[in-house]
Amino acid sequence: MVQYFAVFLVFSFSGGSLGTTTSPQQQNTAKLKDLCEKSILSHGFPGIPGSNGMQGVPGVPGPQGPQGREGPKGQIGDKGSQGEQGLRGDRGREGPPGKSGPPGIMGLKGESGLVGMKGETGIAGNQGRKGDKGEKGESAKASQATVVPQTNWKQCVWIWKVAHGADSGKIKDCAFNKLKSDTALKVSFQGNTRVHSNNKCNRWYFKFNGNECTGPMTIEALVYNGWSSGNPNLLHHRSFEGYCENIPQGEVRVELWVGQCSSHTLGDATTGWNSVSRIMIEEASRPQS
Repeated sequence: MVQYFAVFLVFSFSGGSLGTTTSPQQQNTAKLKDLCEKSILSHGFPGIPGSNGMQGVPGVPGPQGPQGREGPKGQIGDKGSQGEQGLRGDRGREGPPGKSGPPGIMGLKGESGLVGMKGETGIAGNQGRKGDKGEKGESAKASQATVVPQTNWKQCVWIWKVAHGADSGKIKDCAFNKLKSDTALKVSFQGNTRVHSNNKCNRWYFKFNGNECTGPMTIEALVYNGWSSGNPNLLHHRSFEGYCENIPQGEVRVELWVGQCSSHTLGDATTGWNSVSRIMIEEASRPQS
């Protein structure tokens, strides 16, 4: 019984550990263990456990061990955020001049400049030498023969044994010599005309060198037959005239034509019947403005 108690007491003082250590506290515990074992063997019972001793002074730190070998290289870390823009550097030296470029496209023509101021009157030049005597001129009597007559006119007259029955086309022409370019031509027709059939219309008009007058307008006459019953055949003497401007100087063909009215059906026309027909042409002075 005493042996078991001594063993238990020794186990309690050893901190419940049977291992060996070299710390100061463990060395003190081992000494107490030896004393207890001796006391138990000599007296037959364990003594009262003593109080723990004071902690010893820590020993001097040992020297620093050798540096370990370099470890393996780690993985590349994530890219950091972009830093602020640095200060602007100094301007570099000027480079050599480049080659000349091709010529550019010509620009638009500018507006005309203002009229310059009138210059001062120059100094009068010296009088020139007297010219040679001119040739003898024509007499006044001879020069009057070349003066254009005051009236320049012409008429073309004819008579048909059988009336001209064309419903459309040229009837007659008359050539005229126009002496000036700034004059007008007065033309007129006198003769017998007729339109046969009901609700029909024909137009008689002048042309000058193949074109109708445009200065100022055409020279024409319309004949319309609109009998609602029967089929009358009325032949009457008719005439029409007018002035045409803007005709150049020289020979002019004055032509009499017949054709359709613009708003009615072409009728059965007759020009000249058992009577004289006339185209009269006169060159007139320019009109008043």
